[in-house]
Amino acid sequence: MKRDSFKVLFFIKKAKLLKNGEASVCMRITVNGARVENNIRKSIEPALWNQAKECAKGKSRKSCDLNAYIEDARIKLHQTFNELEEQGQFITAHLLQKKFFGQDQAPEVARTLIQTIQ
Repeated sequence: MKRDSFKVLFFIKKAKLLKNGEASVCMRITVNGARVENNIRKSIEPALWNQAKECAKGKSRKSCDLNAYIEDARIKLHQTFNELEEQGQFITAHLLQKKFFGQDQAPEVARTLIQTIQ
């Protein structure tokens, strides 16, 4: 079986700063050359971002929280990739993105008060 190539990259969008002057942190998932990008809903001052290490600089609470989130995201994506590879499923960047954000699960059926009482 052919081994799939897999890479996760974190970067900031310096061109589109938020109103508070911070830059959005984005994640790019690449599988076999096909990539998908999305915003992770976190932001940081552009001066506090180290692109070479793909993490925030400094020891502030915000930097530490962001770095912890990035590390957890990396671990979760690698675990998901390994699980799918062990199951022999066809892996795409879009599939990994859906699994990471929990969009692959069917929504729960909403129950009304009458259904609960019955």
